[in-house]
Amino acid sequence: MAGLRLLVPSLAVLGLILPAAGAARPVVDLHPDVFVAGESSLPPHAVPDGGVMFSVPFSTGPDRVYWDAPVRSLPPAAAIEIEVTCDEPAAIRALSLHIQAGGQWASAQKTIAGPGRQTLLFRRSDFDEDPWPPNGHRPATLRLSAWKGANRDARLGLFGIRTRTFSIAVVQGSDSGTAPGEAALAEQCAGRALELLDRAGLPAGLVSDDLETLDLRPFRLLVLPYNPRLSSGQIRALERFVKRRKGILAVFYNANADLAHLLGFQAPAYVTAPAAWTTVAFDEQVVPGLPAAMAHRTQHLLPARAKAKSAIELGVWLEPDHPSGDRLPASVVSSSGIWFSHVPPFASPSAVQWFLAALARANHAYARDRDRHRAELDQRNTQAAEILRQQPAPSNEFRAVWAHPIPAHSRPETFRRLADHGIHAVFEHMATGGHLLDGARDKPLTQALAAARAAGIQLHAWCIAWSLHDLPARRTAAFPTRRRLMQDSQGNELPWLCPSRTENRQLLVALYADLARRGVAGIHLDYARYPARDGCYCPATRAAFEDRIGRAVTSWPAEVLPGAPLAAEFDQFRHDEMTTFVAEATAAVRAVDPAIRCSAAVFPLPEAIDHHGQNWPAWLRSGHLDFVAPMLYEPTASRFADRLERCLAAAPAPGKILPGIGLSADTTQLDALAAAEQIQAVRTRQTAGFAVFHLDANLERILPTLPAPPP
Repeated sequence: MAGLRLLVPSLAVLGLILPAAGAARPVVDLHPDVFVAGESSLPPHAVPDGGVMFSVPFSTGPDRVYWDAPVRSLPPAAAIEIEVTCDEPAAIRALSLHIQAGGQWASAQKTIAGPGRQTLLFRRSDFDEDPWPPNGHRPATLRLSAWKGANRDARLGLFGIRTRTFSIAVVQGSDSGTAPGEAALAEQCAGRALELLDRAGLPAGLVSDDLETLDLRPFRLLVLPYNPRLSSGQIRALERFVKRRKGILAVFYNANADLAHLLGFQAPAYVTAPAAWTTVAFDEQVVPGLPAAMAHRTQHLLPARAKAKSAIELGVWLEPDHPSGDRLPASVVSSSGIWFSHVPPFASPSAVQWFLAALARANHAYARDRDRHRAELDQRNTQAAEILRQQPAPSNEFRAVWAHPIPAHSRPETFRRLADHGIHAVFEHMATGGHLLDGARDKPLTQALAAARAAGIQLHAWCIAWSLHDLPARRTAAFPTRRRLMQDSQGNELPWLCPSRTENRQLLVALYADLARRGVAGIHLDYARYPARDGCYCPATRAAFEDRIGRAVTSWPAEVLPGAPLAAEFDQFRHDEMTTFVAEATAAVRAVDPAIRCSAAVFPLPEAIDHHGQNWPAWLRSGHLDFVAPMLYEPTASRFADRLERCLAAAPAPGKILPGIGLSADTTQLDALAAAEQIQAVRTRQTAGFAVFHLDANLERILPTLPAPPP
């Protein structure tokens, strides 16, 4: 597994301590004299409770400080865990662990969640090289590196470095075990499974899918996150694990009938739908510990059904457009394992709660973990409510939520619940790449606006500008033939409209003006940017840039790539293209109704400007937008606050910033306490308010912990 890296946040995101997963062995002696300070680094000193304290001078110092220590004992293991504290976690962008063996260095990174003591888990699979190389060299040196984040000093405490083994394993699908081109998907699903287990307090190792030769004796639970092409030999190995070892399997999105029968389930059949399923509903009385609902978005399912006497179905998929129709089972559990009808869900509090409840139903030994997690979650909910009571909302706080298209039948009730908990605005997805979504057409939008007015909700049209990722193929088929798409530096077309083509701008601007005429409270732009450095280098972009500089570019795009002679001028060109587009769009909207609020979801600084051509501070200073919503999707309050500070420093006024909190983003899934800590950071900085991503079952679960602002 050398060279395999899964960038999985640690359990410290929740501020919890990882439980013992196996026998621990110290790796180095915890004494200041053992650690040799590197360049620009200060020697550590001892602290009374048996740890070692390192000074991190990042207010004026270097980008990195590090310390080396000789390895006392480092036998091959599934992971290395380090126990740390940090008084200023925002100062440290990342903490790296490097291990040297035979002249080769293996490295892995983690982030520090907060100031409390926490355990960071470095799995063997996290390292860019195998820390235990097959050439027989013994690891000799361990290096601990802190990388600069915010410009401030910090103190890093170290209280243990130990090896760790696991009794749970996630089986990552190989090239041969997945369909062609799906190895990256298998890696992503394995990462999701590891995060789900981490959040559940059940850390796991990552193993290959060579099940026929792999020693499965150390494990009591195997997780198959995405393993669509299991061979007969692999199935036999899993059968031995279940029947002889009495092990449990957790299987996600699999069509293998033999595997389903092994666990006591009926063979799954593939199901799809034009509208995505977004929510799993549970009967909380079926088994102890189930949540009421779990957010998960998909248009593809492989649902199994209960067959064996010990099997039971847990949860059903709510039909987005037909709530009373037939409902498909989301998961099935028996004494041999769990089956989920899609890939592992993001590790939201509800997903963790479902997983632990299902595990406890499969094997009562996990009931203790289920109950522990429930108690911890209750405690964190109590802490969240207390934080928000201590830092009440100002009277002018503006609360918004992003929402994927809301089913028409549930819209009035959804708006009412949001309003009851102090939400003022909904940014509902209505358009992508110049195309209206079905829910934004004449009659549905009229009904939506009426429901919003009845609840006292402002309905803003969330419009994805240049990206076409959400559109079906039938909507995008004409763009390539008309040469309207972006191109990368190799000339390959990207699923993005090129902003240098006049017809593309006209398409988008006309659409936004039309939405304004139909009465929305605001136009909220998204993807008003370039796809980082991937584009655009198409002929239209080249012609527009050459016109800008007044001469031909003889070597295109080599002369405009990062580090090339014209790179700085090309960067400014990209900024100006996006700025003029935003100016044109909002001018057209305000010509219809000057009272409409114009805003945009943006990347934080500095990447917004440096990588995406998104100079939103200039948009605010020029008055093109009323406010921006920086997507500050961070798992911890300290990092959220640090990124928010950078945005506020660039904004003309704090009231122009509506910080985006990633409650249920791809990279962050927050519980009530984590969300409350970020809301607290917002309130102490007097911003316009905050926006939450996004409207789903996780938000519905957390809303009751958010006291409504004063009337």
